[in-house]
Amino acid sequence: MERQGLPRVTYLSVDPVTSTVGASQVLAYVERLAERGVGVDLHSFEHHVDEAIAADLSRHGVVWTPHRFGGNGARAGFGRVARLARSIRGADLVHARSDMAAAAAMWSGAERWLWDVRSFWADQKVATGVFSARSPQAWVFQRIERRAAVGSRHVVALTQSAIDELDQRYGGVVGPKATVVTTCVDRRRFKPSPMPGTDPVRLLLAGTLNRFYDVPTMLDLISELRTRRPIELVVASPGGTDWDPELDRAGAVRTSATPGEMPALIASCHAGLSVCRDDAGISLVAAMPTKIGEFLAVGRPVIVNSGLVDAASMVDGADAGVVVDASAGGLDAAATRLLELLDDDATPGRATGLAAGFFDLDAGVDKLLEVYRRISAGR
Repeated sequence: MERQGLPRVTYLSVDPVTSTVGASQVLAYVERLAERGVGVDLHSFEHHVDEAIAADLSRHGVVWTPHRFGGNGARAGFGRVARLARSIRGADLVHARSDMAAAAAMWSGAERWLWDVRSFWADQKVATGVFSARSPQAWVFQRIERRAAVGSRHVVALTQSAIDELDQRYGGVVGPKATVVTTCVDRRRFKPSPMPGTDPVRLLLAGTLNRFYDVPTMLDLISELRTRRPIELVVASPGGTDWDPELDRAGAVRTSATPGEMPALIASCHAGLSVCRDDAGISLVAAMPTKIGEFLAVGRPVIVNSGLVDAASMVDGADAGVVVDASAGGLDAAATRLLELLDDDATPGRATGLAAGFFDLDAGVDKLLEVYRRISAGR
């Protein structure tokens, strides 16, 4: 175990660590930080406490405080922020994951804290219809974003495009104190795997499937592909989705997978789907779905949309995926390109190379450690 000479890090997550995102993007980071010798106090909000997770965190030396999640809605969300702020008063160095955690860090009076931008939260909620652009909720979260951008000691974002947008919004205050740490993947678990047999071509749609995703375009692409090759759509989403009737009509094979089972499920498929709605606008530039790095690490090309600016540039530039648009010509071109990639024996190597260069968990932890050192040193 390395000794980093850092103060204890208080890591805040409003998302449950029992969720798919919490398991991959919270547990993975805090456990790896603890392995490096960093003292970590983790606070999260949970619907239930998973004793296996509690034991694993304890084994790694992470002190976990699971708070009761409570209800939905604005009042319940405000209550979570207030409880979190009270519980972390006096913390030496705070890592605030997303906007609500940032609000708690500011409310607690923390002096040394970083804002971990997971999305443009207000913009995404407006784009997905959770609340309107003129609603009180949008007003509140826009002000939280402004205060976090200006008042945090450092900003960590998933994409460079997010940093650029924040600089445009807030007069260039973010870029000088910002670092890109994207949605990293534990390459000890997500290892390169040989492609499965030729037919049917298995396409995987995995993870939470909400209105941020462009399911109609993904289903249209599958219809186009089916004119050329046998295609099987595998959907591994926790619980029901808004798209179940459409998925059923498309003959989707429904399955479930724990975080521990995801590497094997990805290895059983030929490519991954991660197409978001281009009409979600500016909220897309801050997004980097977790599944992208996981698909690539196993050696699978991934299908994305152009609105995921950084992801689209990466996979297209590395010949490790397909950028699709919803037009008839766009679907035809995407189907042709995907089958070319699947027929190219070098594609898995390019995919894993992209994952190693941009999505590696250890490299992400290295960046976080440098950020913590800078904050501790007052830089």
